[in-house]
Amino acid sequence: MNFPTIVYRCPGPHFGPPGTTYQSIGVADQAALDKALGEGWHASLSEAVDVFLNPAPARVAIVSEPLEDDAPPTRDEMLAKAAEIGLAVDRRWSDKTLANKIIEALEAAEAASAPDPEAAP
Repeated sequence: MNFPTIVYRCPGPHFGPPGTTYQSIGVADQAALDKALGEGWHASLSEAVDVFLNPAPARVAIVSEPLEDDAPPTRDEMLAKAAEIGLAVDRRWSDKTLANKIIEALEAAEAASAPDPEAAP
């Protein structure tokens, strides 16, 4: 590559190919070019535009163990649970009351499904 040269990045203050803008800076030597390329600049305007219009998909970390959720349930989560168990909700209930009503309904359902120890043969 011949120096000095220009590197490009999108977006920027200059109009580029339709629907894009770009910015450019000059680099004097290979060290400056390497530094600019490492900071997201590109050796050609077409490369900068292509990267801007077609960004690489975000990398997602794969977690082998489930993350612990120590946060209390949100109101939306409690309303979803209430709907799931068929609990009629009064919109005036506080979050605490709603949580208590859900717990009561779950305990009542569990007690109703448990076998009666006095009815054993």
